[in-house]
Amino acid sequence: AGEGAREGQKAKKRKHDISGVGSFALQSEHALDSELFNRFMVQLLQRKKEDLYRSKGVLCFEGEGDAKYIFQGVHEQIQFEQSNTKWVEGEPRVSKVVFIGRDLDREEIEAAFRTCIVHAQTAHPH
Repeated sequence: AGEGAREGQKAKKRKHDISGVGSFALQSEHALDSELFNRFMVQLLQRKKEDLYRSKGVLCFEGEGDAKYIFQGVHEQIQFEQSNTKWVEGEPRVSKVVFIGRDLDREEIEAAFRTCIVHAQTAHPH
């Protein structure tokens, strides 16, 4: 009887509840402040690590010359590194991030992301 019970358990597929799951992208044509972006991601992950399934992006940071940065994450496990490719002269230096998760408040996350944009920092000196 034990053999059949194990097979029956294997046959059951785990169902994923996908209600409330969605994705959105944010972008900026202005460079980001790396310290503020790092803080933004840390705070987002602290609040939403269970609900933030995937995140990824291409980033242009103020003061980093032609260096292009990339990140990708699954929940709170984020890989962040300098890309092997650089921003090419004439290429728009657009930072783009994508978030996939459950019940993510786009307006709240976008407002926090906007605080990382360098031109918006006039009221927040370092």
